[in-house]
Amino acid sequence: MNEKEEIRNKIFSIWKEIEEWDNAYYNLDKPIVSDEIYDKRIIELQKLETKYANYFSFDELNNSPTQKINAKASDIFKKVTHNSPMLSLNKAYTLEEIQKFINNIHKITNEYSFFIEPKIDGLSISVKYQNGKLLQAITRGDGIIGEDVTNNIREIDSIPKTISYYNDLEVRGEIYLELDKFEKLNMMLAKENKPLLANPRNAAAGTLRQLDANIVKERKLSAFLYQIVNPENHNIKTMNEVFNFLNALGFQTTKDSKVVKNIEEIKNYIDNFKHIKKTLNYETDGVVIKLNELKYYKTLGSTVKFPHSAIAYKYEPNAIATTIKNIFITVGRTGLVTYNAELEPVQLSGSTISFATLNNFQYINDLKIEIGDLVYIKKAGEIIPCVIGLVNKKTKNSNFKKIEICPFCHNKLEDSKTMLEQYCVNETCPEILRKKLIHFASKDAMEFDSLGEKNINIFINNNLIKTIEDFFRLKNRKNEILKIERFGHKSIMNILSSIEKSYSNSLEKLIFGFSIKHIGTKIAYFLAEKIELLSNFLEFNYDDLLKYNEIGEKIVDSLKKWVSDKKNIETVKNLLEMRLDLKFISSRKTEKFSQMIFVITGTLSQPRSYFENLIKENGGNISNSISSKTSYLLVGIDAGNKLSKAKALNINIINESEFYELLKKN
Repeated sequence: MNEKEEIRNKIFSIWKEIEEWDNAYYNLDKPIVSDEIYDKRIIELQKLETKYANYFSFDELNNSPTQKINAKASDIFKKVTHNSPMLSLNKAYTLEEIQKFINNIHKITNEYSFFIEPKIDGLSISVKYQNGKLLQAITRGDGIIGEDVTNNIREIDSIPKTISYYNDLEVRGEIYLELDKFEKLNMMLAKENKPLLANPRNAAAGTLRQLDANIVKERKLSAFLYQIVNPENHNIKTMNEVFNFLNALGFQTTKDSKVVKNIEEIKNYIDNFKHIKKTLNYETDGVVIKLNELKYYKTLGSTVKFPHSAIAYKYEPNAIATTIKNIFITVGRTGLVTYNAELEPVQLSGSTISFATLNNFQYINDLKIEIGDLVYIKKAGEIIPCVIGLVNKKTKNSNFKKIEICPFCHNKLEDSKTMLEQYCVNETCPEILRKKLIHFASKDAMEFDSLGEKNINIFINNNLIKTIEDFFRLKNRKNEILKIERFGHKSIMNILSSIEKSYSNSLEKLIFGFSIKHIGTKIAYFLAEKIELLSNFLEFNYDDLLKYNEIGEKIVDSLKKWVSDKKNIETVKNLLEMRLDLKFISSRKTEKFSQMIFVITGTLSQPRSYFENLIKENGGNISNSISSKTSYLLVGIDAGNKLSKAKALNINIINESEFYELLKKN
């Protein structure tokens, strides 16, 4: 096979793959891959088609998924031919591509501006009015033939059933499901043990294709309208006038649209909207840039798929491809097994990534990946690198085998009841013990400032530390530590000083340091408040805690199991003999936030711990997750999914200044 045949086969293979993805996304409403993977593949295909265009006939290239809409009209509804095609939009991922779009316009006129608006991630719709009444609504379908969904569209409140305009009118836009309603819908499906919906776009598409219009009414779809077919028939000359016209007739349009003049203003909008879009109650993954002056649209023309008068800028997918060099597991302090990938080093979001999480074996199995495969990685929450999909399988007919033996103690790993997690249940596993020691010394636990993971590893290797009690015996082993390279008198005294300082810690830091299953910092604080002294810890009646909302049976069972273990009993008694009978020291200064539960999301002007301390000092509680019991969600910049969940549950949402006002009022 020569080079030309190899390249043609490669491109045909990508075409087939994208067509399968498009069918799942557009026609089945069940996406196979994430948007990041889809966009990366499309970009790769566009580059290959441009570079090797001479290897293909005109008809072949025209049949590429980059040049056509891979959606079909459903057989469930009546099929209708559009009066004018419903085209898609060409995509740009760089400012250079936008500049090419502008240069094309500049060839026919020097007098132009641009109308820019959010790119709504929904289902395209065309709605016709006659004598001021809604006549018919049609989905885009393949752009030529769509589905008649008129009855369902009548159940969407944001699409007027009558308008005060009596000429024939056809408007187009996007049907979508608001994020808070999407969260509510998935909560309801979860309660009914039904499959969850992948994303709001597919939820909207699936809802609109229901034969029962009552389902559409119940799910409360929304619509943004942004286009008028044949605007010249209505004496409309610009896209800005289109929006004003639609608003005057009662149609819902996006509020974040504006007229801009040049590439600099387009860039400013793109940069600003990147932050704004995270606060919106609908999904958007970019912006649409349209020529504002409508009289040039026909002259600019279109391809079979795209008009030349508009372009969609999509934010660069935060994903990159690299090769898996190795797959290995780590074992945490509770024995939980995590699968990880060692990668060929690659730059992502400003840092070099050499390792990424694979979560658990089921995740690896679902992705069908193996050592040597080319995969996509991204940063989950912009922090933790994770593998999100397969690019190319280098290891044919081979999938990674489940790790059954702990590499640290060589005991057999056990599966959880759900079969999703694995655990090393050997309590003497050296890795579990090491992780527990590191955790005990950490900031949120006993806070041994000068004793980080490296030093703890050295002490373990030199048999200076085996149990948590050994930290408090180090003061008697100064001479042994001095013999270890890199440890001088000053560094040793800093370590011993931080350990001595821990004697004045509040009880919750010690409880958290014990590494008890299901006990995080917030539960540890709650327990310490009730237990009061370490000397009460072993004899405390933990069943009494079930009367509190914060405590469930899993937590109580875990505590009872821990305090009945002989080694743990011995540990507590040893600590008490070392005069470490820590007591709970309340951080409360007022009861202003008494009985209130706060959740924090996004980036604030101070570290999150600053606001957590303020809440605790004023009698409030902090939770990591939104529930119906949440009193307030404190929101910063780049708020995550917690914001949409809070909206779905009608939780009070406050920003930083409103938080301070709340603090003053109470």
